[in-house]
Amino acid sequence: MLFDVFRKKLFGNGFEKILKYIAVSVIIFFGLYTAEIRIQIAPFIKYLMTGTFTAGIMWHSLSSDNSAELSGIIMLPFRKHSFTFSYIGAYGLYTIITKSVLLIAVISAVSAPTVTEFIGMVICTLNGIFVTSAVYLMKKRRVMSLIWAAASVAVLFTEYALFLLGANLVLSAAVLTAADPYNFINSLSSVSVHKGSYRHSVWKYLFRYMTARKNYLINSAFMWAVGIILPFYLKDSVGTDFLPMGFAILSINTPLCVLISADKSLREAIDFLPSGVRMFCLPYFSFIALNNLLAYTFYLVSFGLQTGGIEIKNIAIAVVFALLAAFGSVFMEMKFPLTDYKTESDLWHHPRKYIIPGSLLLIAGLTCMI
Repeated sequence: MLFDVFRKKLFGNGFEKILKYIAVSVIIFFGLYTAEIRIQIAPFIKYLMTGTFTAGIMWHSLSSDNSAELSGIIMLPFRKHSFTFSYIGAYGLYTIITKSVLLIAVISAVSAPTVTEFIGMVICTLNGIFVTSAVYLMKKRRVMSLIWAAASVAVLFTEYALFLLGANLVLSAAVLTAADPYNFINSLSSVSVHKGSYRHSVWKYLFRYMTARKNYLINSAFMWAVGIILPFYLKDSVGTDFLPMGFAILSINTPLCVLISADKSLREAIDFLPSGVRMFCLPYFSFIALNNLLAYTFYLVSFGLQTGGIEIKNIAIAVVFALLAAFGSVFMEMKFPLTDYKTESDLWHHPRKYIIPGSLLLIAGLTCMI
């Protein structure tokens, strides 16, 4: 019964959505297979890709704000293990159908797996669901959970990977059976915009919003790391003249650019308050631009250390790209907000996020030709 409640919330009443995602995966598989695109991929890489990808999506889904969804259900009488496996089963099925199956289809099309490899990818996908859920519920034992997560990845490089991963599934099921389902509830406090100095209160809201959501901070730190590493690849593949391409790539700061879509109450407040759009969007624009410039700074410093210096024109281009990316992100949020999504992971992976970086990539190409 509980499983049906969560399943209907994610997939709707019928099976149309499930069939649609499966059909898309089948079409992509045959499209790539008939195109005769072949890539040699080692078995442990296939396992690593499917397992870590599924684990990342599942962790994101479990860590999203779900207090409104679970507040009513959690008050009903239920058995702990029934709630736990119903919740994990529904979200795990959604993750597999909407994300993991697509990745497995792509891998299978470009690097035909053996039967053993295919079974291995399935086992790794299931580990990504159940082991991630078990680790997530071990909030009071962070050291042990980190060791378990690291060991789950390490076994992929051993000769007995599939056997150990199968045992890992049994262990995760045992942990989940005894887990407290109340640990699934995440309530992220929101910060209201107070009267008075709107500019300062909005900035305070944005900073508190970011610090209250660790996923946002982790994503920003990841973009800084990408900014440091990216010059190593661009310098060798396309040359130093194509430095602006990095600015376009680093503008994909997904969570920050869907902040309004992620918080429906915030959107309502912006529409309701007098001059709400102007009072919120200007600080929001500045906040995104500042974050972009911070990532660009890491990128330029890394690029300069490898090439012997940075030209003034590149700093000016960085400022222009940061402003363009911020303006485009705010414009898309205000004019085309995302509303048709079931989980925060769906919101983060919506194709809309590539519109602004793609446009900037075209501008970067034109800039390099001038």
